[in-house]
Amino acid sequence: MVELVTVTSKGQVIIPSRLRKELNIVKGEKLLVIREGNAIKMIPVPKLSQMAGVDKELFEGRKPSQEIKEMRKEWTKEFEERIRKT
Repeated sequence: MVELVTVTSKGQVIIPSRLRKELNIVKGEKLLVIREGNAIKMIPVPKLSQMAGVDKELFEGRKPSQEIKEMRKEWTKEFEERIRKT
């Protein structure tokens, strides 16, 4: 997919709606902006809550302790606070 966008006087660009929909980028979403030579990459920052369950197979047939659940909640909170500050 190739799209042409215009940079505003404030340095802003509009991500084409088709691309936003395909990548599920919504208002308030955080993106990492990375320079690679003369190119710029924008990568959506995954929320830890979206990653919940990635270890599901590891714990299949077992139940994680309450301590692990509380740690995950705290990590999610800390991560989201750091992202908000940037």
